[in-house]
Amino acid sequence: MAIGEPLGMERIEFKDLQTRAHIVQLTSNVTMSMNLYFEETPFTPDGESVIFRSRRGTLRSNPWDLYRVNTDGSNLIQLTDTDRFADAVLSLDGERAFYCAGKELRSVRLADGTDELVRDFEGAQAVHEMTIGGEFVFMRVVYADDNHHLVRVAVNGNVCETIMESGFFGHLTASQSGRFLSWVGLNDEGTRVGTWRVMRSDGTGERAWPVQEWSHSSWVGSTDRMQGGLLPPERALSWMHAEDEAHEIIAQGAYFVHSSATPDGEWIVSDTNWPNIGLQLVHIPSGRWDTICLDQSSFGHPQYTHPHPVISADGYKVLYNSDKTGIPQVYIVNVPDWLREELRSGAISNRHRVGS
Repeated sequence: MAIGEPLGMERIEFKDLQTRAHIVQLTSNVTMSMNLYFEETPFTPDGESVIFRSRRGTLRSNPWDLYRVNTDGSNLIQLTDTDRFADAVLSLDGERAFYCAGKELRSVRLADGTDELVRDFEGAQAVHEMTIGGEFVFMRVVYADDNHHLVRVAVNGNVCETIMESGFFGHLTASQSGRFLSWVGLNDEGTRVGTWRVMRSDGTGERAWPVQEWSHSSWVGSTDRMQGGLLPPERALSWMHAEDEAHEIIAQGAYFVHSSATPDGEWIVSDTNWPNIGLQLVHIPSGRWDTICLDQSSFGHPQYTHPHPVISADGYKVLYNSDKTGIPQVYIVNVPDWLREELRSGAISNRHRVGS
């Protein structure tokens, strides 16, 4: 099948066992599929399509490639065909995806699969850990002697510059405004159990985040605020602006692990663990939260066993992973209107009251 040609439909529809929310299993082939990562949005701005990665075959050595599909399960298309695919991010306008292939930064158009070279990092050992903000794609470029460069490349490819050199760093994420970068760097002992750090996207103003207890975190649209789940025993969500000196608690009561927020700062979706009580919708202004659906993921060591939910910009759809069938697949759950209204109004407490 040629790049850009429809692959048919793998859709399976069902209702959640607990909330009766409508769920679309987007992939059902015997190959592994998974969301890219919850720190970046896979949704096009209109919320009608997503990108994800999938393996082309069933062997352990089969490569990953990038795909797109409509959120109703239609128009499934393969976007890349390379043995070197490492990572990808969606452009803010949703028209193309930037991806790493070996030592190259490339882009591919979602509409027809047109592929272009953006930048070739000759002499590098690897290029990966991508994020996008404003007019730049940021990435980790690894050279000899474990020398890691934080590089920013203009989306048109005309500007390419190193803004930081260091040892290992990970969880690189840019605010959508393009003003700030966050990452996890080495701690004072030089180990990879590191420190949450933030700086301006030109490489200045580096500092440690005042909160270091986030399990994972992601930016809230272009607000330059970061939100994340706090490690036990706190069992809470908090957020703060990149220039604030303290974080604020949003919600408490569960171990919120991987979370993403709507750009307007009203909603957060998060998976949960210890115990896994399903995907939770959190109303930021009130701190109220409740279950959207049961993801039924095994939450093991491999990344594809983690739900890694991402909410669409309008707050009505959530993309997540689950290996409940024995093979990792990607799913869309449609957030029920009644759940959004109950969380906004507080009526949810009445529904949970014994005898109501």
